[in-house]
Amino acid sequence: MHRILITCCLFITGTAMAQQGELEVIGKHPGGVGVIRWSDPASFGQKKTEELTYADVEGTPFWDDHWNPAYLVLRNETSVKVKQAKLNIFTGQVHYMDDGGNELVSDPAQVPRLIIMKAKDTNQVLARFEAYPSLFDGGKLFYFHVLSEGSKYRLMELQQSFIKKSDYDPLQGKKESRFFIRNQYAIAEYAYIHPLLALDHDNILHELEGKPADDQWLKDHRNKLRNESEVSAFLDYLNKKQ
Repeated sequence: MHRILITCCLFITGTAMAQQGELEVIGKHPGGVGVIRWSDPASFGQKKTEELTYADVEGTPFWDDHWNPAYLVLRNETSVKVKQAKLNIFTGQVHYMDDGGNELVSDPAQVPRLIIMKAKDTNQVLARFEAYPSLFDGGKLFYFHVLSEGSKYRLMELQQSFIKKSDYDPLQGKKESRFFIRNQYAIAEYAYIHPLLALDHDNILHELEGKPADDQWLKDHRNKLRNESEVSAFLDYLNKKQ
């Protein structure tokens, strides 16, 4: 069984943060944290020393080119709300704007969870991300898109961008570069990550050490574990067994 564990040391590295204040909020925080404590975003972000335009690279390095409000969940479960954020799936960093209009970046070691809200309805979650070691990049912490929630098991997808350079084009007098995305599914089990070669019955039951009763549930529900919806339904069944 292939498992990757996030050890505690991955979450205690990084820069020290300034003293935090508190803000009373009506209603439950979308990340399930409870009380929202506000930090100065500049206390844990790093100012960009130069504008990264990627002008010579076709495509985009961002999961979504649009700026959206977001909650940055820090290592101590403190949540910081920012009005504008977007996720760079090339560098694995979160870009966000501080109150002074400065663009800052933070990495998964400082912000292990990211909750992006919808710009047109800030009460609705657009996407959730959790930091785990990349399946492509030698264990570097990277953000996985959470496709299903659960107390024990969650379906995840790693979307990581790379730059591909073409051969020299004599007509343009240069080599062309473009972003391309590699995708891989995984199942998170508490602090472990199970990489999945594909969404299929045998692969998933092998990774999760499925029992005969689990296979019978799949047969009874005509679930072949071939797509995100079917896998999410199966993980929901497993979570309810806990």
